[in-house]
Amino acid sequence: MFNIYLKEMKKFFSLVALVAVFAACQPEKVSTAFSVAGATANINVQVFNVNTGKPYEGTYNVATSEGAYASGIVSIESPVSTGISKHDVTLTVTGPKLAKSYTYAATIPDVLPGGHAEVNAIIVVGEDGDAYTYELIGTPDVKTETVEMVNTHYPTHSHADINWYYNNSEFLLEGEVKYDVLSGAEILASNFFLGFDEALEENYGKIYDTGMKIEKAVLPITVSAYAMWHAWATYTIKTGDYKVEATNVLTGQKLTAGTMTISEYSSTDAQYEEMAYPGADGHYEEGHGHDSHGSAANAGGGIIFSE
Repeated sequence: MFNIYLKEMKKFFSLVALVAVFAACQPEKVSTAFSVAGATANINVQVFNVNTGKPYEGTYNVATSEGAYASGIVSIESPVSTGISKHDVTLTVTGPKLAKSYTYAATIPDVLPGGHAEVNAIIVVGEDGDAYTYELIGTPDVKTETVEMVNTHYPTHSHADINWYYNNSEFLLEGEVKYDVLSGAEILASNFFLGFDEALEENYGKIYDTGMKIEKAVLPITVSAYAMWHAWATYTIKTGDYKVEATNVLTGQKLTAGTMTISEYSSTDAQYEEMAYPGADGHYEEGHGHDSHGSAANAGGGIIFSE
């Protein structure tokens, strides 16, 4: 009887010990058994050209308010054993040929832990050029260039950093100087944005990109005997960076349609200036029968006119 009692007590204590071991291990085993991956979501981004309805072929960047963008996909992942609550993710598209940035709100649905969602985002970029008026805005830099007109028929004399030519005969000399007249304009650089560049850049090109035209012209001159003269033409070159501003005819919204660097040429009429030959003591011609200052004691002479 006593042995039976002892056997039952041993069974009881063994059971208690087993329960204690089981209780001590249970939290770790339960936690391990129910661990799952976090929820994930992909946003498949497609960028389309407003004018063609086809995928935009230009260079662009996509910025996202959440996750990471690579190769047309925004990847989002929650921590382990957590889900994703429904919310919006803002996508922003920019590019060197886009006049502004374009945003899109992609809605991510509720996703349970370990679940996955696929969301599509179609972003249309570009402007419809027909809905805008345009204005060229800019403050160009204006410079002038004085270009000497060289006529090798006359010997050169340098005075005060200017090349002069002189008539070393005893006659008034009639002649002419040939020079170039510059006119026209050149577009040195241009960059127009999607939706405007197809027609607008071409239209501005027809107006401004006329090239520099060179026309030959003649300046008639009469040079006094023993006179020095200098001839020149002044060219005005107006070069500047311009912004082509587009204004929406319906909303009044303004944005930049493109940029241009334009150089415009114009020239004044040629001119010449006359001064006395240095060897004549301040006079054009000493005269025959005068001394170097034309004193009354030796009258007569004067400038000779050629026949």
